[in-house]
Amino acid sequence: MAGKDGYSASVTITRPADTTAYTAGDVVGPTVAALEFPQIGAAGRDAMITSAEFAWHVTAVPSGATSFRLHLYDVTPPSALADNAVWDLPAGDRASYLGYIDLGTPVDVGATLFVQSVQINKQVKLAGSSLFGYLVTVGAYTPASASVMKITLRTVAL
Repeated sequence: MAGKDGYSASVTITRPADTTAYTAGDVVGPTVAALEFPQIGAAGRDAMITSAEFAWHVTAVPSGATSFRLHLYDVTPPSALADNAVWDLPAGDRASYLGYIDLGTPVDVGATLFVQSVQINKQVKLAGSSLFGYLVTVGAYTPASASVMKITLRTVAL
């Protein structure tokens, strides 16, 4: 959603219906794990990611779960990594890779785990009006089956 000078986009992730453990560095997401943040800025322009929010729809921090990192791309990553794959930056992804932002460690706020990162100030060049990414776990943990996560990014046009 675009404002006068700012944009906001959210992605809701529903994990596969399994409890297969993640190791540190694994991609977390749907079966095809590339995420799209639509309408996050003007096509072909620079944008600055100012903040990120991560909500995990579970009632307690899973044992071993720590923080998450969001690797960013200007197009759908050619690698097409799936949930629970080890994240890697292969040669075919290098041209579209924009770096990453650390989302932090979610904390228990009742029926949800939540973390926000403000003043990120990561500048990116958009190819289209969307950003793409892989969510990667920093710690090893066993997830709840079909758990839901939501990531919201906010940007300003440059």
